Amino acid sequence: MLQSKETGDQAVQRRDLNRVQRMLRTLIWLGSFVVLAAVTLLFAFASPVGLTGSTVILVIGGLLSLIIPGMIIRCLYVIPEFRRVVILKMGKFNSVQGPGKLWVIPYPPFYQSVAAVVDMRVKTRVIQAAQTLTADNVPVGCEAVVFWRVEDPNQASLAVSDYAEAVFQAANSALKDTVGSLELSELLGERDKIANQLKQTIDAAAVRFGVDVSSVEITDVHVPADLVQELSVLAQSRRAAQAKVAEADAEKTVAQKLEEAASIMGQQAMEMYRLNVLERIGREEGSQIIVYGLNGSDTALEQMLSASAAGSRMIKGQGGSSDTESIL
Repeated sequence: MLQSKETGDQAVQRRDLNRVQRMLRTLIWLGSFVVLAAVTLLFAFASPVGLTGSTVILVIGGLLSLIIPGMIIRCLYVIPEFRRVVILKMGKFNSVQGPGKLWVIPYPPFYQSVAAVVDMRVKTRVIQAAQTLTADNVPVGCEAVVFWRVEDPNQASLAVSDYAEAVFQAANSALKDTVGSLELSELLGERDKIANQLKQTIDAAAVRFGVDVSSVEITDVHVPADLVQELSVLAQSRRAAQAKVAEADAEKTVAQKLEEAASIMGQQAMEMYRLNVLERIGREEGSQIIVYGLNGSDTALEQMLSASAAGSRMIKGQGGSSDTESIL
């Protein structure tokens, strides 16, 4: 179980507040003591009771001068802005007071007492669900942070003995139940949705303790190492499949566009398109273009042009046929 620790800034702030309260109590004690001591001396020397009577008055007055200021300063409290004090009267709830200076008088006829001093600031608590089985029987560990604050000081101090521990136990139980009701893919991919569901579940339990849960954030999900490797391979396969599907869709789109262009273009337009393609190819350095079919039916001339471009020479074969021989 995690326990909250007081930070250095909080400790300094607490000492400063206690210092103000001690200073006020000291001043009130000194003032009360001086007044009571002066009254005691006045009665002791002004009353005609003799030496014995004056001595008795001085003794009683001195004791009262020491006791009464101490009783007065115990009633004074200085409460900071972020705290509230739950006041009881004769053991029953009376009021919630603060911040600022206030008096809690336990003497008749008030009979007041301080039941609790409640911090109203937002607090955080880390909750863990270690090795909890998901709905698909995968052991995972999950961590979350709960942001909460006391909304009703009366209920938080009187309805439960330790409201902070009650909130922690409710949050821990809700986290385990939530992890057990989800599959691993949902737990990894829908953190915001799960955090909102956790908030509602914890808030429904914490409202009985006078606590309001403002938000819940899932900080980490611990998955076994072998399962992490399997999930990585699965994710890579899915990405590769998606890339192939995207490439096929692109090729399909290009084919459709080419088919539409071919249906629109006539024979002359196709010839112009071919010439434009040849022109673009001819712009490349070191390129050589051989064009067939531009001289009508003179196939012998076309063969000579092609053989010359390819670095070949014509060799007259037997039977009047002609063959090409590469010049290497």
